[in-house]
Amino acid sequence: MAKIDFLPDNKIFDSESGETILQTASRNGIPHVSACGGEGNCTTCRLLVLEGIENCSPETDAELSLKEKVHTTEEFRLACQTTVNGDVVVRRLVLNKEDIASVSEKGVSGRLGETKQIAILFSDIRGFTPFSEKLTPYDVVFILNRYFSRMVKAVEDNQGVVDNYIGDGMVAIFGLHNEKDPAKHAVKSALEMCSEMDDMKPYLKTMYGQDFDIGVGIHWGEAVVGDIGAGKSKRLTAIGDAMNFASRVESANKQFQSRVLISEETHDEIKDSLVIKDFMRTNLPGIDGRVTLYEIEDIDFSSKEEKENEQIEDNIIWSKCSEIDTFEKDEQQVFKIKREDILVVKIDSKFFALNDKCPHAYLSLAGSDIDMKNESIACRWHKSSFCYKTGEVKEWMKISNFQKMLGKIGLNAEAQEIAQMEKIPVDVYKTKIQDGFVWVGMNQNLE
Repeated sequence: MAKIDFLPDNKIFDSESGETILQTASRNGIPHVSACGGEGNCTTCRLLVLEGIENCSPETDAELSLKEKVHTTEEFRLACQTTVNGDVVVRRLVLNKEDIASVSEKGVSGRLGETKQIAILFSDIRGFTPFSEKLTPYDVVFILNRYFSRMVKAVEDNQGVVDNYIGDGMVAIFGLHNEKDPAKHAVKSALEMCSEMDDMKPYLKTMYGQDFDIGVGIHWGEAVVGDIGAGKSKRLTAIGDAMNFASRVESANKQFQSRVLISEETHDEIKDSLVIKDFMRTNLPGIDGRVTLYEIEDIDFSSKEEKENEQIEDNIIWSKCSEIDTFEKDEQQVFKIKREDILVVKIDSKFFALNDKCPHAYLSLAGSDIDMKNESIACRWHKSSFCYKTGEVKEWMKISNFQKMLGKIGLNAEAQEIAQMEKIPVDVYKTKIQDGFVWVGMNQNLE
């Protein structure tokens, strides 16, 4: 029977046939750490074989993969993968209580380090500095939090994780938990972030007389992923050149006056789903050689179910929304169609569809009062009203209060601009009833 001499414990135990070194250690009370349960993924059970390497089993695929990545010697083995057929002397590399604590603390995932392909998204606000210079500190924080609440939702709705905030910038990662199609979700998230930004602009223009814009960069690459930090601040994150590359991709938006740029690696990963607006060859700071970047216009992310719930007739794309019966309980319902929030309203057994965002400040129309006699819907926020059949403006909000407010803080020019805002109708869409469901129709050029 083979014997294993465990250092620095200075204890020798018999190893049963077919038993791994980790199993021998565990059976005999040796505090040998293993975070992955013996799958060869975490490397926390790593050890050095000081004597008897010839008595160890051949390296497994997991060990060979590790050797390739970190260039270890043959004496560097994983206890969970190694069996012995003769006497050996081994030394654990996770030794003391501090070592054990550092690898035992569980963060978001409990992962202690692995290399994986992920999609990294960097976003940054364009023009926020001149925007913020005219605001109070309270307003700066208020607007940023309002902005980030929308951006975070676009990330999390697409299976991403917000990794960090850098001033008015944000870093998000897709694929940390092995989600499906992380690169596609990252691009979809970026496009939805731009849509959310467009939703905010009328509000910013109305409230502050000015707005700002967004730039997003995405890179698909290899990074080291693990729980990094200590104590309560420990969290799952990614490090490596891929993170820096994604940041450089985002910064190129300034040069090309674009909104969403992706790296060539991202493009190659999901090219069959992309709608490319433009591409360019350029140099990025700190990156060797010229790189190709792609400006993204759209992405085909329709699921099988979504495609089954669509019909195209006479250049109209019809989308199935909800069963008629559901409107008995709630006569106003909002549906996401082609990245637009569409409000469907039941009025006197008929159905009408409008863009859910009031054109005045782009706040939701859902829950607004309906005037059947005047055939209008009145925004519950600032009382602008629109014909729910044609979308035409019935009454535009009175902005005298905004003028007074802005005048008090020295924004007289902005107040004057707001006073002259054009009255904008709300977009309306066709509806039909088919197979007991309400359908909404959009022109294909509105997709």
